[in-house]
Amino acid sequence: MNGRLRIHAVSFSGEKMAVRFSDEREVEVPLSCFPRLNTASAQERENWTLIGRGLGVHWESVDEDLSVENILLAYSRQRKDAYAHAAQ
Repeated sequence: MNGRLRIHAVSFSGEKMAVRFSDEREVEVPLSCFPRLNTASAQERENWTLIGRGLGVHWESVDEDLSVENILLAYSRQRKDAYAHAAQ
């Protein structure tokens, strides 16, 4: 993965997590990709901190850490059907 890409912000809407990166790109990933976050309360989800200068994000009360790579892999997996349809 791109070693320069850093997480800048995390937000939640409904059943999705949005992650904005330092280059202003943003991805949305279903919470179902991350079981601990999926079962966490809204308050627990909002209580995050950046780790490793933005290489990851940590939720203390949920005991969850996600890296840039984890987030982008989850985004890619949930988009695979759209990629397959586009190729047809």
